[in-house]
Amino acid sequence: MILQRVGIPIYLQIKTYILDKIKSGEYVSGAKIPTERELSIELGVSRNTVSAAYKELLLEGVLEAQQGRGTFVKTATDDAEAEVVGGRRERLVKIIDDAMAKVVELGFTVDQFAAIASIRAIEKNQAVKELRVAVVDCASEFIQRFINQIGQIANVRFERVILAELIEGRTPIELLQACDLVVTTLGHQAAVVGLLGKASKVIGVATVPNLDAVIKLARLPANTQVAIVAKSDAFVSNLQNLLEKTSINHLDFTIVQSSDFSEINRMIANYKAVIVSEEREILVRQMVSESQEVITFYYEIDRGSLNQVLMKLVSQAL
Repeated sequence: MILQRVGIPIYLQIKTYILDKIKSGEYVSGAKIPTERELSIELGVSRNTVSAAYKELLLEGVLEAQQGRGTFVKTATDDAEAEVVGGRRERLVKIIDDAMAKVVELGFTVDQFAAIASIRAIEKNQAVKELRVAVVDCASEFIQRFINQIGQIANVRFERVILAELIEGRTPIELLQACDLVVTTLGHQAAVVGLLGKASKVIGVATVPNLDAVIKLARLPANTQVAIVAKSDAFVSNLQNLLEKTSINHLDFTIVQSSDFSEINRMIANYKAVIVSEEREILVRQMVSESQEVITFYYEIDRGSLNQVLMKLVSQAL
């Protein structure tokens, strides 16, 4: 129904949907979740696709199947992620063991290896902190989410750059030239490289939309009046493109673009639902009534791309 053409494998979207439910507390630890059949009907996808998502979550230790009773949340999301980290830790230990064996062959002791490795890690970490990273996107509303994500894995200095301002010369290209790394989306990578003239400094990342927002919009009754509270045209454009891809065309949208909060309050008063960016979510929630639904929309960098950014930063550090 709604997940068919977002550009992300459907079973991965369903996994994200379930993990978000766990993270938000809607699916609590030990709670029974919908059956594969129930969720396939709810989301409008095939039961086999739901089954594939459930199987991966079972293997990862997020869910557990109880014979004759159903499928339950085994642990909270953080614990589920810990299981994944555990698998990575095993691979890391093997790498360390292999390196240790080679170091001993060179005549160093294990204690010397540990001391040198510790010093080098501290040096690398400090070098990463000195790096300056520009985050470029067409929508100012998405840039802060990208910065927050990168900031969780690397303590670097950030520059916020709106693509249109860069193209128009309002943001000098020298700003990007002064940065150690430029992060932008895959869709904007060619444009940024063209402006900068140096592809090696630019890394394109894959981004995914907030799936929960898409599902909430798809569930709204036909002809529901929905206000889009936006600061930039690019935010609206990204949302409209996604709605077109997911065939969500049964709603009546109105765009509200204003920096006057009292005007926003007045304009959204009569709408059943309000779509808003993360940076204005708290403000809008204070404005709406209990009968109005606030839907937060954003794009975020996927985990694989985040790992690539971290690898690039570590390799850039002296």
